[in-house]
Amino acid sequence: MYPILGIRRGSSVTPVQTYMTWKDVYSLNDYKFIIVYHLRDDKEFKSFEEKLINHSLFDGFFELADNNGAYVFDFSSFKSEYKKIINGKYSMLNDEYKRKVLLFFRNHSKHHAYIESYLYPEKYYGDYAKILDVEKSLLQQVGELCSLPDLSKEDLEIKSKVVNFESINNL
Repeated sequence: MYPILGIRRGSSVTPVQTYMTWKDVYSLNDYKFIIVYHLRDDKEFKSFEEKLINHSLFDGFFELADNNGAYVFDFSSFKSEYKKIINGKYSMLNDEYKRKVLLFFRNHSKHHAYIESYLYPEKYYGDYAKILDVEKSLLQQVGELCSLPDLSKEDLEIKSKVVNFESINNL
């Protein structure tokens, strides 16, 4: 999901974690992508943050505990791709999305090879069959070389900070 945003890999601004749901806030049916960043006051982060909030998919920001922030993006225009990811159908992603994912990992050869095998498994059935000591036909029946996402790890389970304006007025 992250590569669709066009954020370059290798920046000093890296996410703490990404999520597809937020307990009691967003479900999978909301098609949201939540990125948690550690909030910083330096110029580089402020410039990066400006790009985030001006992104066409940006949907909102929530301040979290421990000086973190959740930036929410609306992926409802990518429902088909979102559903494929949820269902582990990575090889069925459209070619444009696959290109963005591979471009994101292009300078990381170790990751790039694995990612490519997940997106284009037909090229790698033989290799994986040897490694796993199974028949190639079994992998072809399954179709995917990467497991389903663990959706429990895709659920942000933290509350956003709430400012109590009532108590401020009583000062």
